[in-house]
Amino acid sequence: MTTTTAARDELMRMLTAKWQPPVVAVLAELGVADHLTGGPRTAAELAGAVGAHPRALHRVLRAAAGLGLFTQDGAGRFGLTPTAECLRSDVPGSLRPAAMMFALEPFWSPYAHIRHSVLTGEPAFDKAFGTTVYAYLAEHPEHAAVFGAAAAAFHGQGIEEIAAGHDWSRYGTVVDVGGGTGALLAAILGRHPGVRGVLFELPEVVERARTTLAELAGRVDLVAGDFFAGVPAADAYLVKSCLHNFADDQAVALLRVIRRAMPAGARLLVAETVVPAGDGPHYAKLDDIEMLVIAGGADRDEGEYADLLAAGGFTVTALTPCGDRFTLIEAEPRG
Repeated sequence: MTTTTAARDELMRMLTAKWQPPVVAVLAELGVADHLTGGPRTAAELAGAVGAHPRALHRVLRAAAGLGLFTQDGAGRFGLTPTAECLRSDVPGSLRPAAMMFALEPFWSPYAHIRHSVLTGEPAFDKAFGTTVYAYLAEHPEHAAVFGAAAAAFHGQGIEEIAAGHDWSRYGTVVDVGGGTGALLAAILGRHPGVRGVLFELPEVVERARTTLAELAGRVDLVAGDFFAGVPAADAYLVKSCLHNFADDQAVALLRVIRRAMPAGARLLVAETVVPAGDGPHYAKLDDIEMLVIAGGADRDEGEYADLLAAGGFTVTALTPCGDRFTLIEAEPRG
């Protein structure tokens, strides 16, 4: 069998994709998109504004324009595209923090050790840094801030779809377990005035959430704690983009903590990216590799989530697609 030119070209496209995140990341870190809101500028003009080497910046911008991220005209001026607008720091849902995170050493260098993960099933991050990603972030607040902002941007996409995709008015109180700074809980309470909320998070995250939930102060309680130790009682438990961070044994441990806390009639709502069947491309299939290499968790398919929930003491009763990324899995206690 001989290879075709098209096949070689396709493989080369996959291999050279490694050059793209660093290009996007450095332009995001320098805030280049913010400096182009007034119109196209040359690399030399931009270099003076962002403190870069003019020719080096030109080369990186030229590469980015070749990707379709920026435009380049005949006069050597670079301008914004709709995609580059997403790198501006002042737009809702900005992906600038996400672009920066992808090229941070703790999220880049572990991939040099991916063979370790494939052979052992263990995160390469731990091998590269001698600790878990969560312990590392706790000790490096500057990286934790970028990671937190990136996670909010990534997962913010499904907030309105999840808030609109379920009848949350069925519950008197919804506790968002590991709910970050409370954006999803705020969206749910905003749609359902009769519902009260509880944000359950780590102490440092709870402090950051006070701003997000300030307008709902009379309807939401901010509770700090460790969700592996215990969670508050509520009518519904929401767990979004959390189970995929953990290996099966840890995820099951969390589910059992929730199961023990649940009063009669309570329900569990899990919002995750579910790996679809078939060999087509999907965000979850590559995010699963990030979980393998960095966090030690896993993105799972529908059957794997059903098995995970069963091990935690639940039976899946409904699955609701929420946009093109998230699925809301509804479950009730078993027995």
